[in-house]
Amino acid sequence: MTASRAALVILAMLTAAASAQAQNTVGTITQITGAATVQRTGATIGAAAYMPVMLHDEIVTGPGASLTIALVDNSSLQLGASSTLTIDESMLVNGVGAPSRVGLLGGALHSLIVGAMSGSSTTFQVNTPNAVGAVRGTGWSETFSDQPQSAYPNCLQFTDVAVQDGTVQVCTGGSQLKCTSECRDVTAGQHITVACCAFVEESAGGAGAGVGVLGVAGATALGVGIVAGGVIGGYAAAGGFDGPTHVGPPHPISAAQ
Repeated sequence: MTASRAALVILAMLTAAASAQAQNTVGTITQITGAATVQRTGATIGAAAYMPVMLHDEIVTGPGASLTIALVDNSSLQLGASSTLTIDESMLVNGVGAPSRVGLLGGALHSLIVGAMSGSSTTFQVNTPNAVGAVRGTGWSETFSDQPQSAYPNCLQFTDVAVQDGTVQVCTGGSQLKCTSECRDVTAGQHITVACCAFVEESAGGAGAGVGVLGVAGATALGVGIVAGGVIGGYAAAGGFDGPTHVGPPHPISAAQ
């Protein structure tokens, strides 16, 4: 092999290695409150500010804790208290690694997807055990709970999606529960709950009315207002999170909705 050809081979190997590293690093923890851990390649390490987030990481926050993961183009993932997030798949956005699919196994997550990550050539999904939320807008809050609900005695999987900006496509069937997939578009100011394989929703009748699994306390902590007619308002960046709660039984959505 000539020296010039050897140099080209080495350059190609270095480029491939750099590309793989860029795709494996999908973000950075920029803010953290309380205790959180990262499970990576069989080891559990304490989460800290400025720690890189890698493909296949599992991030777990403790009670009262929260953290923010900065992504490319000012996108971010904000994980609430007592929550578990997995980084399942990644992609390259303008040559920078970013998550393309994450799993919310419990707790609360606010996704802010802007810039190139919200473009038509890229995709971003939040999967819970019984639902899939796909980005079509920029900002939405999602919670998952496996706590029993009196209205659904045979169901232990509840996903709630509240959209603050844009439109999010929510589909039944997630990482664990296999359903006949049905999808709904949820627009800004609306929320929807998936109970096991069925779409349900919470009626909002003023103060004290529930907002699905998110609950009044969770919605307030996320900066989401509760008014007659549904959920409104934007995410309060400094607000923090509460764990998922549920107030009152949800009501089935009719086919006409």
